[in-house]
Amino acid sequence: MPQEQSSAFAPDCLAKASAPARQRPVSAVSGPTAETLRLWQAFAPLPPERRRWALSVGVVEARRAGDFHLGAGEVAVIVSGCLATEAAGSDLSAEILGPGHVVATGTGRSVAGHWITDGEIYRVALVDWLDRAGEAGMLHLLDAEDRRRARLERRLVCVGRHLATARVADLLLSIHRAAPRQDILLSQERIGDMLGLRRSTVNGSCRALEGAGGARTGRGKIRILDASGLTKTACGCHAAS
Repeated sequence: MPQEQSSAFAPDCLAKASAPARQRPVSAVSGPTAETLRLWQAFAPLPPERRRWALSVGVVEARRAGDFHLGAGEVAVIVSGCLATEAAGSDLSAEILGPGHVVATGTGRSVAGHWITDGEIYRVALVDWLDRAGEAGMLHLLDAEDRRRARLERRLVCVGRHLATARVADLLLSIHRAAPRQDILLSQERIGDMLGLRRSTVNGSCRALEGAGGARTGRGKIRILDASGLTKTACGCHAAS
């Protein structure tokens, strides 16, 4: 990575939290690869010259399901996989993020969460982004913040209006859409923590979804049987983009 980009990923708390991650500069990738294609698509709202700049700085980390995420003073973009962020340090899920979702944080704010699936995340220091990404880059962050606020507002309405089975179906559907695969490695207890529901309530909801042919519960995992069936049951608050 060029010397002037030495601050691209330097906050101490991030270095500690990401020590086990497998990271490398995006600029180290030679030629078109599946990784660079995914990153190019993740920055689709930016004009080509800004996307080329994004690929020349920062790092891409490979993450495993269950890995902890902590970000502060950076711009991060999900390249692949599914990341669930926490609400105010609790086990409650604030957002379910997939490819293209932006996680931007100032120096006084951090975002924590856990990876639901294997994935990749692009990260660059906020100061570098602000210095080099230009007006298009700033508008990209503002648009991402508007979308984040809209998602949180839907969540607030969801908690008060929608039944547990619809919320559980919606959570599973949002994860499946972010990282399509048959098995989601979540226990019923974890789903309850993420949605603020009792284990018995989640169990009843999972039984209802299984009876409808949408999903089946296993030991520590949920198998998606029919995504279209889940769509009919889900409230749509998490799964909306």
